Amino acid sequence: MLPKNLISLLWNFVIFITFFINQSFGSADLIKQDLSLSRSNEPKNILATSIIGGSHLPQMLEILKILKDRGYNITLVAPGNFTARSTNYHSIPQVIFNNEYYDRNSHEFDHAFLDNDFFKIFPVLTNAMIQSYVPFYNIYKQVNDEINADLFFCDILINPACFDLAWKLGKPAVGISSDLSELTSSPYKSNPVFGCHANMENESFYDRFKCAIINPLIKVLVLRGPLKDLNAERASVDIDPHWDFSGRISNRLMLSNNFYGFEIPSSDSPLHQNIGPVIPDNFPDLTPVLDSFLNDHPRTIYFTLGTNAVISPQNVIIILNSFLKLIDQKVIDGVIWSTLRTDTSKSLQLANSNSQIISILNNEYPHIHISKFSPQLAILSHVNTKLFLTHGGTGSCHESMYTATPMLVLPILGDQPRNAELLESAGIALSISKANLQVDDIVLKVKRLLNEESFKKNAERVQFLAKMNSKRKYRAADLIEIVMNTAKCQGVKDENGGFKVDNENLLSDWITPDTRMGFIKGKYLDVYGAAVIIFLVLFGGFTYTLWKIIYFYITFRKENRDSQKSLNLNKKRN
Repeated sequence: MLPKNLISLLWNFVIFITFFINQSFGSADLIKQDLSLSRSNEPKNILATSIIGGSHLPQMLEILKILKDRGYNITLVAPGNFTARSTNYHSIPQVIFNNEYYDRNSHEFDHAFLDNDFFKIFPVLTNAMIQSYVPFYNIYKQVNDEINADLFFCDILINPACFDLAWKLGKPAVGISSDLSELTSSPYKSNPVFGCHANMENESFYDRFKCAIINPLIKVLVLRGPLKDLNAERASVDIDPHWDFSGRISNRLMLSNNFYGFEIPSSDSPLHQNIGPVIPDNFPDLTPVLDSFLNDHPRTIYFTLGTNAVISPQNVIIILNSFLKLIDQKVIDGVIWSTLRTDTSKSLQLANSNSQIISILNNEYPHIHISKFSPQLAILSHVNTKLFLTHGGTGSCHESMYTATPMLVLPILGDQPRNAELLESAGIALSISKANLQVDDIVLKVKRLLNEESFKKNAERVQFLAKMNSKRKYRAADLIEIVMNTAKCQGVKDENGGFKVDNENLLSDWITPDTRMGFIKGKYLDVYGAAVIIFLVLFGGFTYTLWKIIYFYITFRKENRDSQKSLNLNKKRN
């Protein structure tokens, strides 16, 4: 038996020899991977466009800022002086225009949205798209003539001119949206705007049939007239007619500011990429007034409806009364209300003699602080912000998930009803209806969100997903670079030194074969149909043969019994 000290000495000697061999011989076989990229010969100019502007811009600008840091020249065309006023994006030049066709402050828009009627909202949006098509097409063309864009980066919403111009010029285009559910091939995804649920997994056959078959047919019929008008506008600027309101977006890379864990899982085309949530690396800090208010109110609700949504003055009064009741019951002790587009003067006229409501609307009530604009992410990040009453816009949802803040959602329009359903499915929110707002319902749901442990746990679970996926904005920039490099390699040089491409085939390696095979071959319906026919023939043949065998056997047995009986009768007679 060897002494323990000797065994330990021998073991240390073996470890030393192993380490010496690895250092002397092993490392000589390893070469460090070179991940550096030369961008000196890459296309450089990117033209980004948005007709809506406002809250649609940050998701684009975060990606554009990364590309600018990589040496690309960026130009943004959008309404409102957005980048100059921003601390994050002031380095990105913006061509500013006044969008008189999509005026979010107009009575026409407000009445359509307040009526909560899609068939009133839809004509307003389609008319805005049709009337704005030629002016925006000309703006984009004029800017492109000046910068000679190598790639168009288009906000998808009511912006067909961006894709059409890129198609005509032979330039690649990449789209971005907070929601690509309209483009997905998954039939179980739908839209609450059309009376369906976001996820049709557990719905009845009738509802699934209505949402998958009937509603799309109605949509086609409703769009026939507006699409004809839009194609007339296209013809006026020498653009061929097209079947899609959104422009020529098929076979283009489409980025979705979304992520699984919030979005409904599906097997989408490689051309449709989830790159969200897009969250800024830096954001404005709290003002001294807001910081002081939050520090003095450990149980604060943050309330805002974003840059597009509006509610009636009556609903404003209902929400304020619910806040007062929650404060009286000591459920919360403070509210920060960022009014943005809300006109408090109209609610003030309805307040009558209610001194507390009048005090709130005049920003004199000590426990409710009103400001026109607020640093939302900073407020949500504060430990004393316990709940977010929101319209359910994608940016607000992402920031709330990023900070693990439970939500009470008041969806108004667009993607907000769908987001509200997805948030409830994730277990981090409850919804209230603008068509049936009630103080007691708001109070009850706020209590549930603050007191039930499941909401807190689910918020923490989704927060982890949001933080991990927030890195994918760099992936979005990578994808745009890949498209530009592909255009350089596959394109033909034009007279300006740029590259013209065939957009239908530019990303052919990304296009799934089923889109080229047609519906029947692409879904393998011919193969499955043949398999069913073969099975039925074989099954029919087997069944027929088995029936013939059984029939023969039964007939044989019967004849046998009959002959036996006849034989027995003859014996008896004899």
